[in-house]
Amino acid sequence: MEAKTWRLRREIPAGPAPWRALAAAWNLEPRLARLAWLRGADQPEDLAWRLDPSWTRSTDPHLLPGVDPSVARIRQAIGARERIVVYGDYDVDGVTATALLVRALERLGAEVSFFIPNRFSDGYGLHLDCIRELKATRDPGLLLSVDCGVRSVDEVKASAELGMDWVITDHHALGPELPPACAVVHPHLDGYPNRFLAGVGVAFKLAQALMGAVPHPTGADAAFLDGMLKLVAIGTVADMMPLVDENALLVRRGLDSLGGKNGPGLAALLRAAKKEGALGGQDIAFGLAPRLNAVGRMGGAEDAVRLLLTREATEAEALMVRVEALNQERRAIQQELTASLPPPDGAAFDLVLDPAAHKGVIGIVAGQRMRATGRPAGVCTVIDGVAHCSLRAPEGYDLGELLVLAQPFILSGGGHRAAAGLSFEASRLTFVRQALQRGAAMQAEGRELPPLLLDGAPGELPDDADLARLEPFGQGFAPPLARVEGTLTSSAVFGADHWKLRVAGLSDPLTWFSNHERPAQPRAGERICVAAAPQGSARWGRSWLVDMALEGAAP
Repeated sequence: MEAKTWRLRREIPAGPAPWRALAAAWNLEPRLARLAWLRGADQPEDLAWRLDPSWTRSTDPHLLPGVDPSVARIRQAIGARERIVVYGDYDVDGVTATALLVRALERLGAEVSFFIPNRFSDGYGLHLDCIRELKATRDPGLLLSVDCGVRSVDEVKASAELGMDWVITDHHALGPELPPACAVVHPHLDGYPNRFLAGVGVAFKLAQALMGAVPHPTGADAAFLDGMLKLVAIGTVADMMPLVDENALLVRRGLDSLGGKNGPGLAALLRAAKKEGALGGQDIAFGLAPRLNAVGRMGGAEDAVRLLLTREATEAEALMVRVEALNQERRAIQQELTASLPPPDGAAFDLVLDPAAHKGVIGIVAGQRMRATGRPAGVCTVIDGVAHCSLRAPEGYDLGELLVLAQPFILSGGGHRAAAGLSFEASRLTFVRQALQRGAAMQAEGRELPPLLLDGAPGELPDDADLARLEPFGQGFAPPLARVEGTLTSSAVFGADHWKLRVAGLSDPLTWFSNHERPAQPRAGERICVAAAPQGSARWGRSWLVDMALEGAAP
């Protein structure tokens, strides 16, 4: 990996520190106030979502488009003892949203079960074959989608002919026509204040309205919903939704709840990830989410939902053993694919195809390649002559627009601005690649590859205990990242290909994982310049995790 240019997140003007008002209003240590200001917090109110995440700041769920007719139809189904099926998705957002709505409906006395399509045999979204099977085996009167369905016009129409109604809850890009469901709950409709709700956030708002805990929950409802916010925190962080405004509040309350008493499934998940005490957004992103995600990546995701729902400690432990095994298998397959693919060639859109690639890991590898180049990337596999691809794009690109350009050559496609998928006949790879590269080149016109945004030297970052006050860190509120520059005093290898480094003048060690990013181990006496994130541990103290090599001087 080439050394990357960098700059401070914001230019600090001459004169009094612009973060003084933040420090005074919230009694923040100056370095912590500086960190918040670097992330765009100019006024004290900008930090209220994090530092005062009270229920009264949250948005009344009845303001979310589609909630009122959804509540009416679901309550009708509960009253009539209709069977309800929650139809989810196999990623972490979909799994947590499914578990949340099942638990909320059980609390209301509903006759409810869940269904998750298989990534390999069914693919994403609503599928008529799955719907027909549900009709034959469970005969539901009402199906509730979570994290999917907003473009499934034909499937919802066909369901009505089979005698089944739909309530659609989703947050993905809207299509030209809404499905003819009893209701469509979606944060992009009719100017809802929080457009960044994850699928699990939408499900949470619906559950809150169903319980009548409006405009804000109190008493036992508040305690129950704070428990549900654990799932909202996990799904929102995993789906890389911006952790700003109301999302920051929901995730912060969820993190606080995760740091307390948990049910058997979450407790087992936390033990497997070696997480204890107060949690942050990065603990979810790199500890909890990959384990839940592995279940759907390697096969059916039902066990992930069962883990989140179980009330039995023995069942939780058995499920966690399976989840951990699948995660280890996912890691091995992912590393093998990463090593086997050709390196990026500098094209405007890096699209590669390996006919034998495991479909469950191509999205992760695409994300790795995107971060390495700063350009859109896609990795494809081939199943029965059809190429299935996962695409990732950095800030400044829009995959939705690129899919429109590739439309003449593809069979299907959809997703977010920064993450999408598509399929096409494998023989059309050249045409798809050219369309994506042409579109990416147009989007990149006049756009230089952005520098890495940093927070300064290690001494300019606050201590770990202070950092916790600004959680959640993640998408839209970046985790702290420092520029570490100096002469190495020691260098040791640990694990398969990792390094433990000491830098003159820095009391805490550096950890550098995965030396494919650098071909040779750094040696004592060598000068390095790297971006590194602080890693706090109650047991081991602070260390610095290297993110990437930097150019030795500011541009």
